[in-house]
Amino acid sequence: MPKMSCQRSDWRERLNANPSRMEQELAIRLQEDGISYQTQVEIPVTTADFYFPIELRPVLAFVDGRVHLGKTQMVKDEELRSLLRKKGFRVLELCYHNYSDKKRDELYEEILVSLGKSALTFRTSNQPDGPE
Repeated sequence: MPKMSCQRSDWRERLNANPSRMEQELAIRLQEDGISYQTQVEIPVTTADFYFPIELRPVLAFVDGRVHLGKTQMVKDEELRSLLRKKGFRVLELCYHNYSDKKRDELYEEILVSLGKSALTFRTSNQPDGPE
């Protein structure tokens, strides 16, 4: 696996494909909160938008915009994701119709919940300590 860097601009380099705005915004939030992830990870049958290397069962996140909402694509996605689940991955499907900051925040919260974390924990733990 490639080594992760903590520089602010890394999310652009880590999104190898042509990421949607939603994927870009989620990557920025993940990096700001110090959450370890990889993007556009090739799994034998597909490419995950985000890969979270959780020890027992890695999480594969797919950020699905409009193109994934058609019936044919939905069937194809479900077949692939069922196979991934059978291979031991946890699959997180993040669906949206249009980009909005509110929807981005909802999808980000879904990621945190799937990782066993909460946004409140990150916002309070990543704040600099004040005077004592």
